[in-house]
Amino acid sequence: MDSKTKKLVLAGLMAALTMVGTMLIQIPTITKGYIHAGDTIVYLCGVILGPVYGGLAAAIGSAMADAASGYAHYIIPTFLIKGLDAFVVGSIFHYVIRSAKVKSVIKFSIGSLLGTAIMVSGYFLYGTYLYGFETAVLGILGNVTQGVGGMALAIPLLLALEKTDIIAPRELRHKTVGHKS
Repeated sequence: MDSKTKKLVLAGLMAALTMVGTMLIQIPTITKGYIHAGDTIVYLCGVILGPVYGGLAAAIGSAMADAASGYAHYIIPTFLIKGLDAFVVGSIFHYVIRSAKVKSVIKFSIGSLLGTAIMVSGYFLYGTYLYGFETAVLGILGNVTQGVGGMALAIPLLLALEKTDIIAPRELRHKTVGHKS
């Protein structure tokens, strides 16, 4: 299978995993949305697929979860917010912090915190538009919890995935483990 086909298949898989992760446990919020663990996969979309494919996979999977869960009023904002979220994580992880001295967990954490800030801000703005400022403020804590919780759940998965060809190129993985290339 060629590289582009492999990336498209992996993007489809990540979109499906994002949808399932988002739908698995949903805790309704006062802003007529819900808290979920799907951000774990949203962040990993950016890391595994890079900013563009990762952003699209996260956007599609998250929007599909809203559609399937009866949150049609969130489909478009979710598509934009989660897509940008994963795009930022992927950009920071792969392109912004390029130093080999910076551990991947640090790059991932910085990207995820910025992604969380985008997610919280995006839903706050949309919530303000829909329900007013006071109600939107009430959604901030839930969204911060969701973002930071998603980051915490993703870190062990990131560490495990680094030992595979999914994130680290084969040559790099073998050099860090002490094998010959």
